[in-house]
Amino acid sequence: MKPGHLLQAVLLSMALIPCAAQAQSIVPDSSSATLAIGESITFQSVVTLATSGATTVDVFFLADNTGSMGSIVGQAQRGASAILNGLPSGYQFGVGNYLGDPVEGELNAYTQLVGLTADKSAVQAGINSWYASGGGDIPEANFYALQQVANTADWRPDAQHVIVWFGDARSHTSTTTQSEAIDALLEANVNVIAFNSNSAGNGIDAYGQASDIVDAVGGTLVNNFHGVSDDAFVAAVMGEIELTVSYLDLLFGSTFTGSGLELSFSCVDALGCLDVAGGESRTFELTITAVEAGLYDFNVFAQGVGAYADVSITVVPEPETYAMLLAGLGLVGVMTRRRRHNLSA
Repeated sequence: MKPGHLLQAVLLSMALIPCAAQAQSIVPDSSSATLAIGESITFQSVVTLATSGATTVDVFFLADNTGSMGSIVGQAQRGASAILNGLPSGYQFGVGNYLGDPVEGELNAYTQLVGLTADKSAVQAGINSWYASGGGDIPEANFYALQQVANTADWRPDAQHVIVWFGDARSHTSTTTQSEAIDALLEANVNVIAFNSNSAGNGIDAYGQASDIVDAVGGTLVNNFHGVSDDAFVAAVMGEIELTVSYLDLLFGSTFTGSGLELSFSCVDALGCLDVAGGESRTFELTITAVEAGLYDFNVFAQGVGAYADVSITVVPEPETYAMLLAGLGLVGVMTRRRRHNLSA
């Protein structure tokens, strides 16, 4: 690991010590409309990030636990523990490990030790359970494990998703290819922070494997962490996680489920919605098309930003159907009046 890289990480970690943070928000914080079936409406909103960037974050710790990690797994545990203890509320954490690839007949190639949770004691117990045993050949289940975490972790839809990955050997490519791992990570909107115990082009970065992953999905690769002091390594881990959550590619979503509305989001800000720094604001639009009559209440959010806007939509039948309904009610009223008149004659 380069001294300059370590210094940058230490300074960044110091600079991001919790302080008075700018309030995150979505403005306006509520919108409502009445639509006929087939009609559409577009709401324009402004989202502002907290000064620190993302505040709603899911972090999943993943480590190679084969025998070659014997002199490294302790450092990985200390780095993961530092992240766990140093990050604020609004974060959830999970833990997993991996061994040899399923192609080798390994039945526990990947294991989720702790699902995503805010219970830090459970997460710490998962980190403490990492070990170094077995293996015997160089390729491990890196790609398979990354794919499994992306596909099976209970990621929150409104959170930024991050895997912190520790390893020392290249990946098998038989069970899961690199492109399949990347596709799964992209589908789940996961950033990857990879800590490689070897130099660039070796270890988990052999044949550029780790470099290609972080370039494709976003994140960073830190090489040569093995052998640096524990304090420097912990500072580097903290620095990388803080750096990753300080800049957001804004992805917009909602809590709406069902078929009564069609929703689409678009960034309309001249600055775009990629690499948005903490404290900055961006304008986006939500277009809603009415499909089925009903009352719909849901929240809108930007992934990683702990702010929400309430949306309430009332959908009535299309104007022609509504007019026919009113006319039918009027006819019923006339017939009722006539019947009463005849009865009184």
